[in-house]
Amino acid sequence: MSYQNRFYLTGSINVPTVEDAYRFVGSRLQPGVTRVPDGEPGERANWVLTQTPHFLDNPTLDVVDVGGKPLARLRAGTTGADVRFPAFDYQDHAIASYALFTAARERGELAPNSKFLVSIPTPFNAVNFFVEFDSQVEVARAYERPLKDAIDAIQEAIPHQDLVIQWDLPVEDATIEGWFPNPYRDFEEIYAVTARPASWVHDDVELTFHLCYGDSKFGASPFMGDPPDEPAAARGGRHVYPRDASVIVAVSNGLSRHVPRRIDAIQAATVTAWNRLAHWQPLANLAIEPETEFYLGLLHAEDGAAGARYRAALAAKFLPNFGLSTECGLGRHSTEQLEQVAQTVAELFETRTPALA
Repeated sequence: MSYQNRFYLTGSINVPTVEDAYRFVGSRLQPGVTRVPDGEPGERANWVLTQTPHFLDNPTLDVVDVGGKPLARLRAGTTGADVRFPAFDYQDHAIASYALFTAARERGELAPNSKFLVSIPTPFNAVNFFVEFDSQVEVARAYERPLKDAIDAIQEAIPHQDLVIQWDLPVEDATIEGWFPNPYRDFEEIYAVTARPASWVHDDVELTFHLCYGDSKFGASPFMGDPPDEPAAARGGRHVYPRDASVIVAVSNGLSRHVPRRIDAIQAATVTAWNRLAHWQPLANLAIEPETEFYLGLLHAEDGAAGARYRAALAAKFLPNFGLSTECGLGRHSTEQLEQVAQTVAELFETRTPALA
């Protein structure tokens, strides 16, 4: 199977409105992109931080100071069964954006085969940001109840043939890398816990995963570690790098073992620092099902098509078929960097290379 001319977008795009996101995708990134996100503009650019009040203003949880950061925790004598969350608004945004998506597709601004992609952080990602370590497992299970309601509402409102649901997994990656402590018994339990939300997605809806490390190029991220010195802090960007593709392979294989339904696609972030064969050799151990498309985040605005081709050639030594993506979303790209991404996509997809065949 070949994924020639297939490009994957993970969610965010640095444009002002949903309509702008669709115009950018339709005019600059198609036909390679078939799964189209709404760009997550406005407050949603803050990703899981939009969930802050659900935890820190929650009357069924206590809030404590941990190292100068407010975190929620279970109240004394309670369990996750006692925790209540208000209804989430993921479905409200999805339903509103889908109406704009269908209008853009009908106008011809998006390709006729476009599907609407909704990206959502897993419960583990939410509790990692907002909940004290010892309470994370219980609170995550409570968080699943309203999140499932939101997923059900999305699937009720949007025709299944048009819908893609993507789960975002940065905390899973970071925990398996050893950067965060693991509140679960072992890594295998992380995969099993992640499989529960995946099982909510109906069989006739596409299911995808974004294996994320944040974005190595821009600003602070909880996955970048503390800068080792003042010059590094001033420079910004990542201070901790994944050593190679081992974790994205481990997570992909773990999902394949535990998710009870078809996985349509997995997108795996990579970094420009992976510039030797040894960085990519773990891809030889990838054991996903044949129907699962696999996308590598090889495209980086700073080195364009040349860098993507170089990394693709290394990866292809161990994995013959894969699609392309950027390492994370496009939400923190400047106008100039968005243009560079668009130009690079056009150049790569016009030039056939063995790595992309």
